[in-house]
Amino acid sequence: MSDILAIPQIEVLKLDILQNDLHIGFGGDIAKRLQKARWTDETHATKVFPAAVDALMNAFVQAQSVEDHAYVIAQGSDLTKQRLEKDRQRDTLYKEIRKTVDTFATLTIFPDKQEAALKMQPVMQRYKIDPDGGIEAQTVATQQWLQEQQVNYQLELAAKALGIFESINQLKTLNDEIQQLTADRNDERAQKTTAELKNARLQTDQAYREMVLMVNAQAIATSIDDEAASLNYTYTELIKSIQETIKYYRQVSDERRRANKRVTVKSDVVGNHQYATVAGWTWERLAQENPKSLAPDPTPSAPGVEPVVKAERIVSTDKKALAAGGLCVALDGVPVLPTAVVDALKVYELIAIG
Repeated sequence: MSDILAIPQIEVLKLDILQNDLHIGFGGDIAKRLQKARWTDETHATKVFPAAVDALMNAFVQAQSVEDHAYVIAQGSDLTKQRLEKDRQRDTLYKEIRKTVDTFATLTIFPDKQEAALKMQPVMQRYKIDPDGGIEAQTVATQQWLQEQQVNYQLELAAKALGIFESINQLKTLNDEIQQLTADRNDERAQKTTAELKNARLQTDQAYREMVLMVNAQAIATSIDDEAASLNYTYTELIKSIQETIKYYRQVSDERRRANKRVTVKSDVVGNHQYATVAGWTWERLAQENPKSLAPDPTPSAPGVEPVVKAERIVSTDKKALAAGGLCVALDGVPVLPTAVVDALKVYELIAIG
């Protein structure tokens, strides 16, 4: 019995927690390992495993191929191609704008332009726009920066002084178009494509589970059959290789989840509020101009919370504020950045963090 318990087995990996790209990557890697193990040589003349086992392996390979095709279609839709092209144009334009600002910020021989650049530079840096990052995050950050750029007359004058005012307007147009293309992908055709991919995923998951159960069972069966020693070795090596793949994708998936983990609150919600604000104001600006508007309920549920919020305490990930146990404005439980623009139509939570 101890020998049987020591036989390697394929662990259960909940495939439904994997994002689409990881699901495709995992399935593709497993399919490659199976295809390599199924045949005695590259001519594919002789199968290694019994017919019942090979049939389930082949079923998984075929299901994964269907899913891969559905994923390619979903990624390669016309709207997606348009969106990627607009994103490429936006990246190029933003880099040119940033380069102009950074260059003039160091040129003392043009004092007027340097002054203008030094006004714009810290604002741009605060929004941490990454042209090489995700499209959604870049779109939001760009929109927030552009909103502040538009409502601040001094920044507008600075852009004109640097000769990039029209470029910024072009950037806004591109950013708006990307937002619209993102929304358009949710129409009926996009939903149909998504449904096809979802169904293909389910079929792959089912084929994977059936294949794993069979391989695990056969690994045990061949381990107690002296005449099947060579086949048992093949099962063992296959299981080890699949386990390596599982370990890798579980690690990547866990890292993504940790990166997206929400801030833990040390108290329940202090209050839910809508905030009257000047168009384009960020939370940081609102805290500076009208901190009393951010005061919590008269009888806050978080003990020790001051009635007036300090500007430096309206944060999400600032380490100093976290250490101070400051207040945080959140939307649906997710803290907002101090550089985020206040949406007067939404109801925000005021929570204490620690």
